[in-house]
Parts: sequence; structure tokens; C-alpha cells
Amino acid sequence: MLMRRTPALPSLAAATVVALALAGCTGGTSSASAEDGGPMTAFYEKLGGSFEDEDYERQQREMEEIIAACMAEQGFEYTPAEPVSMEEPEGLPEWDSKEYAEQYGYGATTSDEIYGGGEEYVDPNADYLATMSESEQTAFYEALYGTPPEVDPEADPEAEIEYNWEENGCSGKASHEVYEQQGGIWEDPEFTALSDEMSTEWEAVLDDPKVSAAQDKWVECIADAGFDFSSPDEPQQAIYDELNALYEAAAPDAEGDVEGEVDPEASFEPDPAAMAELKEKELELAAADYACKESSGFTKAQNDAYAAIEQQMWDKYGERLEAIAAKYESEK
Repeated sequence: MLMRRTPALPSLAAATVVALALAGCTGGTSSASAEDGGPMTAFYEKLGGSFEDEDYERQQREMEEIIAACMAEQGFEYTPAEPVSMEEPEGLPEWDSKEYAEQYGYGATTSDEIYGGGEEYVDPNADYLATMSESEQTAFYEALYGTPPEVDPEADPEAEIEYNWEENGCSGKASHEVYEQQGGIWEDPEFTALSDEMSTEWEAVLDDPKVSAAQDKWVECIADAGFDFSSPDEPQQAIYDELNALYEAAAPDAEGDVEGEVDPEASFEPDPAAMAELKEKELELAAADYACKESSGFTKAQNDAYAAIEQQMWDKYGERLEAIAAKYESEK
């Protein structure tokens, strides 16, 4: 089953980074613009990579190579898996275009149409594992993922479990070296404090008079189209919330009330009729949303505000951000 990742609303601490992505920024220049991004975008992309498919594939290949070397040290063969590409097919309309909204909505119920439904994963180590005894397979997976922690029946099920990469085998080591070690800056107290300060200022975009006026017009427009929303941020999230609900309803009971073992071959796909109904709603809503953003001037007002505040924030914080990042560059 192709797993879908649902966008989550950002916390205030991450608002600056996420807002840059939502603004459609993809590159860095010496001055901000809605089309190609600005200096803040360039800085964050340098820290964590861009949102491009090739960056994801490169990082996945690095992880697999580290895992293979680590597993060899543990006495196991490990064939690196090929990265699963989510690159959009050629000829697809721009994601923020009218054509995309009308054909694919927000990409929620239409993801199979966009990406072709995904390919069934084939474990490149399956044949190797098939030659092992049960105890040898257990040792293989413990080397790969770490020893499963013992479950304390008295522990609070809602309590947060602290992640420790050192307890997660070779995969934990690879994740740490590719993502966490390279991104230690995210845990830096000075950096997080600065991020909180910037997030507060970033909210000024919402207070921009032109953005506020355009949003009021958008609310009226979307209501005339038959939908009740108070912010342009809400429609897409509403669709993904409904999609999540359909998948949760199709999944086995989380509390274990279902008698017998869960069939590992079962797909637990949502009800087709409900999916078809949601798809119809998504396409109608996305088209209306796009039209209202254009007619109200919201898209232009927001892009102009993003561009202005990105340059403003870089002028104010850029030197301090680069000084913090330099500490971690020297440690690599």
C-alpha cells in the first residue's frame, strides 16, 4: 500500500522555515522575490537541502551506503535499496496553477494519478534473508534497527518516548550521520531562540493590511462558492483531514479489539465510494480556492508580503544566522 504523508500545520518555532516553502521559494538570490526565493530561503536550503527530488535521493543513497558498511562490520551482507523517487511526471501542470487545481485539486485523493500509484517495494535483501534461520534473521534485524525496547505495562501510553539513534542499529547510525549530525544547528539554543524570535516577526505577514484585506475578500468569495472557511490555509488541510479519517476508518482497530491476527496482505484501502465523493469535493474546492485567491488578490498580496519580510528579516538576522551556522560547518 502506498503510504501518504499528510501535511501538518507548522509550530511557531518552525513557522519561518515552513512559510518559505509554502511561498513557493526554490532558490536563493541577493534579493527576495516570490518567484525564486530570497536570502532566507537560500540559507535554510543550505542547512537542510532544498525540496528537490534529487536532494532526497542523494540523502537516501548516503544512508544506504552507511547502513551497508555498518552491517558489514556486524558480519552481515546488506544490499543498499534504491531510493523511491516521488518526482512528478513530465507534462504535469505547475502545482500552483489553475490547471493543477482543476485536474488534481490539492494532490490528496489524486496522488495515484500524479505519481502513478507507486510501485510495490521489493526488498533487495529478501533472498539473502531467506537463507537464514529464524535466529539469524532476528540478529540481522537487530543489527539493522536495534533491539526492540521492552514494553513497560505500567508506563503511561501517552508519555513521549525519547529517541536515541545509538539504540537503533545501523539505520539509526545512518540517519544520525546524514540528517541529525549535519543538522545539529537545529538543536542549538542560540539558533532555536533566534528562530522563535523570527517566527514572531514572520507573523507580521498575516497582519499586512493588503493581505488582511485580500483575505476578507477571499472569505466572501469562497462562501459564495458554497464553502465555509475563515482562512485560505484551511481548505487544503480540511481535505487532508478527511482523507486521514477515511484511512483511519479502514485501518485495523488500534486498541486490538479485532479478533485474530491482522492479515499482512490486506491493503486496508478506504471505501471507494467515499474516496470518489471526497475527490469530487477536493476538485471543486481547489478550483474555487484558486479562483478566489486570484480574484481577491490574495496570492499577489501574500507573495509580495513574503518577499518583503524575507529580505527584511535577512537584513536583520542574516549575519547572526551565518555566524551560528559557521560553527557547525567547522565541525564537519
